[in-house]
Amino acid sequence: MPHDISGINSGRSQHSNDRSVSSVKSEGDSNTSSSRSSTQGDTVSITDMAGRLRSLEQKLANQSEVDQSHVNEIRDAISRGEYKVNPDRVADKMMDFEADF
Repeated sequence: MPHDISGINSGRSQHSNDRSVSSVKSEGDSNTSSSRSSTQGDTVSITDMAGRLRSLEQKLANQSEVDQSHVNEIRDAISRGEYKVNPDRVADKMMDFEADF
């Protein structure tokens, strides 16, 4: 039976056969004493790609969500009646968007 770990069904009663894990051992661990210290924990390393993605995410977080100068240009063009919509471009963008799903 799958276990819900998301907390969505946390109000659901627990089954008597559900178990909890009190400790997790890595592959090299055994029940006998070993030369490794008991305080040594697991390590996590990230790939170069993950590091670059983290850096990019931080750069994006520091940028404004809205390019206000572009918004102002479009607003002015609309108010002057100079803003033209290219229906072919809009249709292409809609098709590209749908293709992603």
